[in-house]
Amino acid sequence: MRIKIIITLIQAFIALTVTAQINNDEIQLIIKVSRTEIPLQYPEHIKEFYKINQYSYVWLNHHNNTQNLLQLLGSASDVGLQEADYQFNFIQFFRNNYFVRPTHHDSLMTEIRLTDAAIHFFRDVAYGNRKPSIGFNGINYIPDCFNIPTLLATAIADNRLPNLIKELEPDIAGYQTVKDWLAVFYQSINDSLYKEIKISSISISGSNKPLVNRLYHLGIIDSLNGKLTDAVIKAKLRSAQRLFNLPTDGILNKLTIEALNTSLAIRIQELKAAMNTFRWLRCASMQSPVFVVNIPSANLLVIHKGKVLLQSKVIVGKRSTPTPTLASVITDVILYPYWMVPNKIATRELLPLIQRNPGYLPANNMQVLNKAGKIVDPLTIDWSQLSPSYFPYILRQSTGCDNSLGIVKLNFYSPYGVYLHDTPWKVLFNFNKRYFSHGCIRVQQAIELAHFLLKENTIAIDTLEEKGCLRHQAPLPIPIKERTPVFVLYNTAWIDSAGIVQFNEDIYRKFSYGQLSIK
Repeated sequence: MRIKIIITLIQAFIALTVTAQINNDEIQLIIKVSRTEIPLQYPEHIKEFYKINQYSYVWLNHHNNTQNLLQLLGSASDVGLQEADYQFNFIQFFRNNYFVRPTHHDSLMTEIRLTDAAIHFFRDVAYGNRKPSIGFNGINYIPDCFNIPTLLATAIADNRLPNLIKELEPDIAGYQTVKDWLAVFYQSINDSLYKEIKISSISISGSNKPLVNRLYHLGIIDSLNGKLTDAVIKAKLRSAQRLFNLPTDGILNKLTIEALNTSLAIRIQELKAAMNTFRWLRCASMQSPVFVVNIPSANLLVIHKGKVLLQSKVIVGKRSTPTPTLASVITDVILYPYWMVPNKIATRELLPLIQRNPGYLPANNMQVLNKAGKIVDPLTIDWSQLSPSYFPYILRQSTGCDNSLGIVKLNFYSPYGVYLHDTPWKVLFNFNKRYFSHGCIRVQQAIELAHFLLKENTIAIDTLEEKGCLRHQAPLPIPIKERTPVFVLYNTAWIDSAGIVQFNEDIYRKFSYGQLSIK
């Protein structure tokens, strides 16, 4: 139906061709008036665009351009965007009232609003239609690495407007896979057979129709026609568990059922959020390598110019002590770091242990500092008189194999006191769900990442690996010469280093409780 409307619209325009040029003064006046009369998202970009086009009409005098634009806007959902964002009411009116011969003012307003919709759409293709939720933006990062008015004008002049989407979409491995999953889920929810039926039975057989239907609508089973053996269904269930980053045991346990019963509407929103995060990151990753920590998937990717250079599993904060989202810059690598125990951990978790057993401190390689930073003999302190409300000391764990930060710390500023660091408890990286920390980010490949950051000083890292975890070694900070941003973000749908998409637990309930601003 939409294609028929567009064709009729273009035919009707043949008799309504506008011949006048747009006057620069008219644009200035229209844009000034539009701030109260009509909504324009990018008035300055509009002025730049028409200056490039020598103040000529590009839509009303060129029906192919208009047809291409309307088709692109109508397919916004295919690229994770929303048609309603782009002058939607006007576009619908424009489509449905094409027999009205416009006045010069109406023509000008129509032309400008079509341009605003085009610029807004292609900016969202390039940068995303939402900024990821970030608690601290220490680099004031705002993506702006494309001149959208120039690119739009050039694409129109070269008659390749539909190709502009591909030019502006991120080229990072995994983005296209996310987009492909989006297409699968849209196809499913538009299927006349699609129904949201909850799985309640733990039976893994063809008789469990809700299970079979869910696997089909997830795109894991190709067809509902034909008989599937129990073995095939179990194998497909394992595929679904991989998709949800769960142990692939082929058992319909509580976590698997919860993941399967999550509606496709939510999965679509998760995919859209991931696509727009990739868009938002693209400019930063074009300029330099960026460290991207994704909390729900508990992984770290080093991304530069569309490639994943390094990856690592990480351990992030548990629900009661969440890892904060942030953007900052890694400033130095600290070899043999001290662990300065945060006050909450010192007073709420360690103080009761020390009060019961004063030998806890030396047994765990810990020192007591006063507020001036001087070491205090713990035997001179009456620990029974201390409490969370009165604790005039700082606990510090010295270096060694038991140091909670391991032997490497990747340091960056944030108001939360979190950072990337090594850990002596490597066994925890074997878990799919790695939500164990007090908020800091434990990194499995800490040594490899330190090598990457200290390209000019690999001898220091080689020596570190040779010596291992030295006890009571003074910390050695090494500044990083190349600016390396770090982003800690929250996306339940995300990729691994091979570009494989997974849906992860919404551990902090940001989707469940509407804390993410998702369109």
